[in-house]
Amino acid sequence: MSRREDEKLLMQAADLPPDPVGPRFEVTDQGVFYIGTKVDAQTGAVTELPPMWLCDRLAIIGRGTDDSGEHYRILSWQSRGNRAPQTHALPLGSIGERSSWAMLRAHGLALATNRRALEQLAAWLQTGGSDTMHHVTERGGWIHGAYVLPSGEIIGTPSMPVFYLGDQSHAGAYQVKGQADAWRDSVAKLAQGNTRPILAIGAALAAPLLGLVGLESGGFHLYGPSGCGKTTSANVGASVWGLPREQLLNWDATAIALANAAAARNDGLMLLDEMGQGSPEAVSMAAYRLFNGTGKMQGAKEGGNRDMLRWRVLVLSTGEIDLAAFMQGGGKRTRAGQEVRLASMPADAGKGLGAFETLHAHTDSNQLAKALDAAVADQHGSVGRAFVAYVADHLPRITERLKTAVIAADYLGKAIGQDASGQVRRVASRFAVTGEALEIATEAGLTGWAAGDGHAAVKRCFEDWLQRYGLGNREDSQILDQAEAWFAANAFARFIDWHDAGSDREPIMNNCAGYRRRSSDSVYWLVFPGVFTDEIAEGYDKVLAAAVLAQAEMLHKGSDGKATSVHKTPDLPNQPRRFYKMVAVVRKEATEDEPKAYAT
Repeated sequence: MSRREDEKLLMQAADLPPDPVGPRFEVTDQGVFYIGTKVDAQTGAVTELPPMWLCDRLAIIGRGTDDSGEHYRILSWQSRGNRAPQTHALPLGSIGERSSWAMLRAHGLALATNRRALEQLAAWLQTGGSDTMHHVTERGGWIHGAYVLPSGEIIGTPSMPVFYLGDQSHAGAYQVKGQADAWRDSVAKLAQGNTRPILAIGAALAAPLLGLVGLESGGFHLYGPSGCGKTTSANVGASVWGLPREQLLNWDATAIALANAAAARNDGLMLLDEMGQGSPEAVSMAAYRLFNGTGKMQGAKEGGNRDMLRWRVLVLSTGEIDLAAFMQGGGKRTRAGQEVRLASMPADAGKGLGAFETLHAHTDSNQLAKALDAAVADQHGSVGRAFVAYVADHLPRITERLKTAVIAADYLGKAIGQDASGQVRRVASRFAVTGEALEIATEAGLTGWAAGDGHAAVKRCFEDWLQRYGLGNREDSQILDQAEAWFAANAFARFIDWHDAGSDREPIMNNCAGYRRRSSDSVYWLVFPGVFTDEIAEGYDKVLAAAVLAQAEMLHKGSDGKATSVHKTPDLPNQPRRFYKMVAVVRKEATEDEPKAYAT
C-alpha cells in the first residue's frame, strides 16, 4: 500500500461523523482518542469528558479471515520516526492481549500505557473502522485471479481484497529495476542461443503455470565445476522476478524455514544454490519437504491441529555434482522420486564454452558471463510481472494451450514415446510446460526471440537429461544396479559350491549367502531368503525387487509362480528349502530393437 493511499484511509477514518450524545472515538493527526461523557445527576445534561489519547493515528481498513477460519482486523499506520507505512493483520482473538500491544509497538505505533485507555483501544479495534472483508493468506501465487509475490505485492485485481500474511524476509529480493523491454533487449538477447540460461528463464516463467495444468512441484538442477556458468545461468532465470542474489536460498535450511519460504513462493520460482553446502541428510530431507508440497503438521494451542502450509514450487538448483552423486558421497541412496522431481543435467552444454553455446560477439565464455551478470544487475523484476499480467488477461486460452502441450509431450518423440516410463513422462511434462512458457513470453513480446527458439532450447536440455536417465523406471534401474554390485562382490566369496556341500571338502564359511551350482554350460545361485531381503533388495520392497530381477532375466521364479523355489541341497537332502534362484549376475542387455536411452 502506498503512502498516499495510507493517508487517504486515515483521513476517511477521521471524517466519520461523531455521535453527538454518546461516547465516541476520533482519529486526528495527533492520534486516536476516546471521548467519554458524563451525566449531570441534577439536570440530566450530558457533557463530554476531556479526550483520552489511545495511540498514534491508525486506520482500520477492514476485516479478514484466513484459510483456517481465523478472523483478523486489517490495520494501517505510519511508524514514529521514519514515517514508514505499516499495514498488518491483527488476529481478532489476540486483541487486548499483551502480544497484540507488543506487535503494534514493535512496528512503530505508540500506545497509551494505562489500563483504561488500552481497554477502550481494544474495544475500538474490535468494532470500529471498515468491515470490508479480506482473504488473509500465508501463501503467495494465484489467489482470486491475482498473483501475490513473496514481497506481498499483488499483481492484477483480485475478485476480493487479499492480505498477504506470509514470510516477507526476502521481500527486498522482488524489487523491480528497469523495464520489461530493456530486460528483453539486454538479458534475453544475450541468453538467446544458449540452452542453459534459456532453461533457467523458462523455469522462472513456468512456475506460475504449474497449477493451471495440475503439475506437482519439481525442478531442475544444473551441475558442473566452479566457473562453468551454472550460477550465471541460474541468475538469468531469477532476474525474471527480482534481484537474483537476494532470492538465493540454501539447501541446508531448517524444515520450518524451508516450509515458510516455499509457501511464500507458492506458484513461483525457488532458487537454491550450491547443493554441496548442505549435508546429504539435510539435502534429502529438504528435497522431500519441498516436493511433497506440505509443511509439518503442528498442534494448535486451543486443541486440534493447525492448518498445514501447502505450496507448489518450481526449484532451480545448482551444484558441483548431481543429486545422486552427492547423496552417494555421503553414504545415502537417492530415491527414484527425488531424481524425478529434481531433474539433473550437466551445466556444460557440450560446445567447449561451459554453459554457453553462443558468445554474441564476446571473446570467450567468461566475458559473456560478465555481460550477463551486469545485465541482470541492471534489469530485473519487470518481465515476471508483465508475464503474469499477460497470462491473467488470457487465462482460459493459455490454460488450454498448456494442457495440449502436456498431452502432446512432443519432447519424447513419436518413435520412443511408448517405451518411456511414467517417471520419464512426468519429467517430460515439466519440460513441456517450461518450453511452452517461453513461447508464451515470446508471443507477448517479452523475449525478442523467434517462435520456436524456446522449445528448441528446452528440448535440447531434455535430451541431455534423458541421455543420463534413460527411458526406464529409475527405481527398477537402481534395484538392478544394487543387485549387480552385490553379486560382483559376493558371487564366489559367500556361496558354498554345490559339489562340496555335504562332502569332506565342504568349507567352513562365515556369513554364508547360499549355494552355487555349476554345470557344463550354466551356473546359478541359490540365495537364502534372508540374504535376499536384507542385502540384495535392501531398501526396497522384496516383492518388487524380485519382479524386477525376474523381468531382467536374473531371477528364475518357481513353478508355482512364487519368487522363491524349493530345492534340496546335498548337505541337507531330506530338508527341502526355499531359495531365490539367481540364474545371472547381470541384467539382460537391450537389443538394438530395444533402445535403452533416448536417441535423436
